[in-house]
Amino acid sequence: MKKIILLLVFLAFFSHGFSQTIHSPDEILKIMMDSKFSYEIKKLEKTIECKDYSERLITHDYYRVVSDSGLFTKEITINEKAKPLFEKAEYYFQKNKLDSAITFYQLSLSADSSIYTVMTYIGQVFEKIGDNNNAILWYKKAISKNYIDYMAHWFLADAYLNANNLKDAVDEIVIAQILNRNNPRIKKSFTNIFEKAKRNTDDWCFNPQIELIKESDTKASVAFNEKWTGYAMAKALWTFEPGYKESMGVTNGYSTLEDKECLIALLIALENAKISINDEPQLKILKDAAMNKYLQEYIIYEIVLPQSPFVAYQLPEQTILNIKNYILNFRNTMK
Repeated sequence: MKKIILLLVFLAFFSHGFSQTIHSPDEILKIMMDSKFSYEIKKLEKTIECKDYSERLITHDYYRVVSDSGLFTKEITINEKAKPLFEKAEYYFQKNKLDSAITFYQLSLSADSSIYTVMTYIGQVFEKIGDNNNAILWYKKAISKNYIDYMAHWFLADAYLNANNLKDAVDEIVIAQILNRNNPRIKKSFTNIFEKAKRNTDDWCFNPQIELIKESDTKASVAFNEKWTGYAMAKALWTFEPGYKESMGVTNGYSTLEDKECLIALLIALENAKISINDEPQLKILKDAAMNKYLQEYIIYEIVLPQSPFVAYQLPEQTILNIKNYILNFRNTMK
């Protein structure tokens, strides 16, 4: 009865809002068996290692515009009037002449109010001279003008930590981490703040133990270990089955629907086989997140953003806050 309830919960919730119903593992197996495409099922003989995305970093020189027609990310540029003032500010900052740096950063901002990153730099200078209150004020100004400035969130988190405001420090460093998923320096601050907040700092990567190889135009091999059976079967359909993506309403590119179906198939297959997942955080947290309606946030944070961190700049603010809640409530909980 438990596995039937689990199946119904997943299928009812995740089919809502999609043009096509998500398939159960039994339905996926039937599609594979009835297919003209040949699937060779194998046991995975090796361990799949985590992929290294450490070089996939993004800069904070972007802002976005929200309009009736959508959300647009644009690169920050400096007009000709502000440019020499900004360059002088940078020179004085490098020479550690901080009062002059503040003066010229503010002059450049007066000459071009759209260079929102300068607000972050002003906050950074105030923090460097020990004026934590003004630093916080300027970081907040930067965020109010440009929510996706990961550097402003990151520095604000450290400023809150200096002010012994752990709650807000936690919130801000999580948002910075979402906005630049692979940045090692942000990760270091994240770990430091979470340790002080007595939160779990264990890290892991989403690392499916499957191997899909196209052998020919009509045949593919699908290798997996036991825990990843449901995921591998579903992923094979999305990868190889002619017309399958189109039948699910995906005409081109990537859709999170693909990962939703694969992950749901994974969880149901695990439940059916009564396989314990308590020793694997990526699976245990996946189940907790899915059962509490945070599967979308799991997919974006664990699967999409490590591979494509720039996607974060295109996420609505509420989606970023939902991902933050996923991290705090399921991934890095209180000890």
